[in-house]
Amino acid sequence: MVFKVLFPMTSKGRISAKFIILILIGLVSFIVPIGIFLNHNQGNCNNKNYTLPKYVSFKDFDLGFDVSSVVINNSNKTVVGAGNSSEIYILDLDGKKDYPTLQTEFNGFRSLALNEEVGHLVAGTLDGSVVLWQSDKSSKNGWSKDYIIFPERQRKYISSIAISRSGKLIGASSDDTIFIWENSENGNKWELRYRIFSGHSGRQVFDLVFGNDDKTLFTVGNDNHTKIWKLDTQDTMKNGDQKDLNNNSLPINSLVFRADHNELVLGTNNGKITVWNVKEKPERAEEFIGKHNSQPVNTLAISEEGKLLVSGSNDNTIKLWNLCTKESFKTLSEHKNWVRSVDISSNQIYIVSGSLDNKIIIWKREKE
Repeated sequence: MVFKVLFPMTSKGRISAKFIILILIGLVSFIVPIGIFLNHNQGNCNNKNYTLPKYVSFKDFDLGFDVSSVVINNSNKTVVGAGNSSEIYILDLDGKKDYPTLQTEFNGFRSLALNEEVGHLVAGTLDGSVVLWQSDKSSKNGWSKDYIIFPERQRKYISSIAISRSGKLIGASSDDTIFIWENSENGNKWELRYRIFSGHSGRQVFDLVFGNDDKTLFTVGNDNHTKIWKLDTQDTMKNGDQKDLNNNSLPINSLVFRADHNELVLGTNNGKITVWNVKEKPERAEEFIGKHNSQPVNTLAISEEGKLLVSGSNDNTIKLWNLCTKESFKTLSEHKNWVRSVDISSNQIYIVSGSLDNKIIIWKREKE
């Protein structure tokens, strides 16, 4: 049996132009959605063009005290480090320059946050104070000698601190209280906007991070819950959207926001890394392949292009994770005690880590 396909013809025996246009429209309508679907699922994770980076210990600094927090200042290629000392150290990533420390009146620090665009360095102290420095290009270490002490002092140490992407909000947590300040008058004045009591059922708040805007805050605590706070609603101080992303079994110690994918990456108390999509909101977070020897994950950092995750743990190691495959591909094992803080430079050349072995280690990417 023979089937004949009849096309609408013109009087001269040619296929109608209108018919050709309709065929083309149909093809575009079919192909474009497929392309969008594939692009959505691949995101920026084209593994064919992604070479897994290799890092080696480049330089280490023994500061003589437990190091609790490190952040990289990409604008002048330095790392800021703090811990059980009244001084905050500024170290050259290339190991060539010496910078003066930031002198303070405090006994020590637990947390640091930095926003290069607005030029703010914020620190949480062991006595419950929040301190802010402004960038100063005339200064040898890049920061003002004088600092602002926020008047709202908490009862215990500031366990975590964060600056929103716009630099307008600063959040700090201690025991079960969360404070959020708002910037006004070009950074010269900060006003307390929210004071959230019993954010995690009377348990300690371990970590917090802002989302893609100034309206969303994520927190994790010792009550095993992840909470989402909508800061533009009237009942923010009373209620947070509670999520049990890891079967409510273990505390989540650390978190970081993967902005390009709207994903929340979480470090658990048993060494696992999980990820939760903020928009799709599945019931459970997806687990990564591999873990930190059943030890708590204290700290997380994501590369600027969103493909590399760095984690630090109580097993004294740093792990590198491929965010495209959600697999661990490298373990860095130079530290002799718990790794409390990690960060990665915007160009991915450097990783820095701070540990309770009193050291800050700078890891440098090998040339490919």
